[in-house]
Order: sequence, then structure tokens, then C-alpha cells
Amino acid sequence: MSTTTPDRNALLLYGRWERPRSTGLFGMTWGVTVLAGLLLIGIIVCFVFTQSLVMTGVLIAVSVVGMAPLVYSRDGRTGWEMTVLRVQFNWARLRKQTVYRGGVFGQVPGTARLPGIAAGSHMYGYELRDGQRFGLIHYPAKNHFTVSLAVQPQGQERVDQWQINEWVAAQGDFLARLGSARGAVGAEVVVESVPDAGARIGAEVRRITDPNAPAFTREVMAETVLTRGSARVRSDVRLTLTFAPLREASSREVADQAAEIGRRLSTLIVAAAQAGIAASALSPGELTLYPTRAYNPELTADLERISGTADGEELRWTGAGPITATEEWDCYRHNGFTSVSWEMGTPPAGQVPSDTLLPLLAPRADLPRKRVALIYRVHSAADAVKLVDNDFREALAAEQSKKGVVSASASLRVQNTNAARSEQARGAGLTRFGMLVTATVPAGSDLPTMRSEIEAMGDSARIGLRRCWGYQAAAFAGSLGMGTILPEYASISGKLGG
Repeated sequence: MSTTTPDRNALLLYGRWERPRSTGLFGMTWGVTVLAGLLLIGIIVCFVFTQSLVMTGVLIAVSVVGMAPLVYSRDGRTGWEMTVLRVQFNWARLRKQTVYRGGVFGQVPGTARLPGIAAGSHMYGYELRDGQRFGLIHYPAKNHFTVSLAVQPQGQERVDQWQINEWVAAQGDFLARLGSARGAVGAEVVVESVPDAGARIGAEVRRITDPNAPAFTREVMAETVLTRGSARVRSDVRLTLTFAPLREASSREVADQAAEIGRRLSTLIVAAAQAGIAASALSPGELTLYPTRAYNPELTADLERISGTADGEELRWTGAGPITATEEWDCYRHNGFTSVSWEMGTPPAGQVPSDTLLPLLAPRADLPRKRVALIYRVHSAADAVKLVDNDFREALAAEQSKKGVVSASASLRVQNTNAARSEQARGAGLTRFGMLVTATVPAGSDLPTMRSEIEAMGDSARIGLRRCWGYQAAAFAGSLGMGTILPEYASISGKLGG
């Protein structure tokens, strides 16, 4: 009798993700099915009491017109959702809520506060046990607390496949551990491409170059700065963690919550290191740099020059926003630049390798300002049991409601949700995830070409990208990795959605 040892260097594939949705009759959601049933009962009662074919016919016509937007869907959204989005956007534009004017003489008090859903946020500075300072963002509207970690990307060059497999597994364990921590509500990994003027590399080379070294050595180091600066685009990676008020804190005051989060943050940094993530907490000034650079791209070179210096710590959260910004239906214009945001409409079909997102994440010289945000909603063990059981029941109901030959997608959904139940029972965590992609170009650039490039990159990564019609400003803020959990700000009920 012989046994086979699995190949550690085998290329692993990942999949079995399902979008949670309620299932009703004829492919409709449960909420739409209930509404249709109530309308049918109303029509019958109307005919019984009035005996009027005219009134009953009018009621049927009104019901059909009202139900059509709920049944029709395109790109994962029902006609009802698209109509409500359009009405809300037009109403906001009519009230001039889509226009932001900051600055000392602006309509919004303060120098240049963050616009939109992040307008009420506040920045605080605290210290970890080792004395390292970290920035804490507080959102009073949702009472959420956010910290951010700078991550040094290791890349895949000259890395064995077994090491990559272990990193992926360890990152899954990290998310599961985050879900088991009380108070954690979300995590976000942001991979941002920014123009590189070479200031950081130059500063580092000057720091490590000995002035007494031979002239040839100093020339080689100087040439390194010029060679590395020619790439012109680099990647910034950060990990953001968002917490609800922690019950372990002595009170609900920000300072007490920060103390408890600081204790947990040290442990989470060690756990991230075990997952191959070299992370360090961002100070208030370092954390402020990212939204400042995103809303004010013209300051990129100046911000790079002061990054990591005492001047960088002088950045203020109240001045991180743009001076002027206008939200359009299909884009966001700020400080002479135009940004377009997409969301993940559909995950990869089938199974994919661990580097499937590489076409989206890799920096490109023709798109120097690009931001990809992977957003995770973590759930506690108790919530995970309810969610996976509910997903399985919905998938089973959808399969059994179809007559004749059951579609392969319905059967596959049952298998995937059942596998999720089994894995969760064995101790695996449950994480809902999404993605936002934002590209920024100077005003007057060729937007159709940029949009085509981004969507082609999404196709190469096997991600179905969908434009964020009508909420470009919110999507822009959500992709910053500043702890804004977009579903918490949704204005359309999911019960009647797609």
C-alpha cells in the first residue's frame, strides 16, 4: 500500500464564491415576490367587491407598470435601483449638493475638509506599547474607528510556489482571526499606483551613502537613483482595519477606545507578519497624506518630498480634501483632475490562481494614478453560522423552484454554499468581499480610452467591473482605504434590489 504526498509546489486554484441573494419565484428576489403576491391579492379583492372590469383592469395595468422596474435588471441592478439612483442624483444636483467648495473662503467651514460621507470624520494620534505613534480616524455618524498599516509588498519574483501557497493560506487565517476579534467590522487592502519623482529613493540613497566612500561607489549610488526614477510609477500598499466600539474599553470615549484598539493592533501586526505581511502603523501625518494626495493630485511631488519628515507630520486632517470638486453621473472632478470609479459587479467565474488580480494591480506608466481597493466584511462565528445556513437555504430553494432540467449554475450554487457550511463548521472564517477601482487623469484627458483600459484590465483579471453610476464621490471615498464602509451608507433597501 502506497500513499501520495501532495506536491507543495503545485499551483493552487481558488473559487467557490457566491453572491448572497434572496430567492423568490420566477428568479425574483423574496421581497419582490411578496410584493407581487400582495398586489395579486389586492386585485382579486378589488374585483370581488367592485365587480368592475374597468377598475380591475386599471389596477392590473398599474401593478404591471410598478412591478416592471423590480423584475427588469441590467448589470446586476434592477430598474427600481437605477431609477432611484437617478432621482436621488438629480435631486442632489438640483440642491447643489454635488458641488463642493472648500478653502478659507469656501462654502464649507475650515480649510479643505474631506467632502461627502467622510466630512464628519476626525483624526486623533495615539501611541502603541512600543512608543510608535498611530493615527485613528473616528466616524461619529457610524461610531466607527479606523487604523491603517503601511505594507511593504514582497512581489513574486524568485519566490517558490509553496511559499506563495502558504502566504495565501496565512492571509486567510489572518482574516479569520480578525473575524473572531470582537468589534472588527471590516478590513481593506489598497494597492495604489502613483507617479514617482524619485524623491524617496534619493533620500534613502543619501542616507546610506558614506561621504567618505570612493568616488566610483558614490557615482554608482547616484546612478541608481536616476535608473530607479526612470520607472516613474510605484505602488503604495496599505491595510486598513475598522472597528465598532469595543466593549472591553473602560468607556465609549475616543481615548479609551483608542487604548483598546492599540492593544489589539500590536497583536494584529504580529499576526500579519506570520501571513507574510510586513506592516507598520501609520502616524496621523502619514495617514493624512493619502486622502490629501488623492483629492489633490497636483501636490504629489511635494507630498513625496516631505513624506517621512517632520514637515509630513504637520499635515492636517481638516485640510486633506480638495479646494473644489464636482460629482457627475459618470465621473468625479476635483482640483483640475477627473476620476472614474468602478465596482466589482461579478467575481471571477470558476477557479483562478492566486495572481489573477495582477493585471489590475501592476503599475502602468500610461495610467500612473490608479487605485484598487479590496474590501472585506468580517463576521463573527455566530453570525457566520447564520449567514452560511441562510445562503444554503436560498440556493436550495432556487434550485428546487425550477421545473424541468435544473440549470448548472443553480446546482453549482448549492454545492458552493454547502461547501461553505462544511468549511465554516470545521473552523474556517466567513468574509464577504468586494472591490473598488479608481483611475485619475488630468482634466481634458481622453476618458474613453482610460475607461477602456481599466475595463480591459478587469477582463484580464476575470473581474466584471461595473461603473459606479450616480455615486462616484462615495465610491472615490470608499476606495481610499480610510474606513468608510459603503453599505453602511446605502440609501436603497436591498430587499427590493437585485
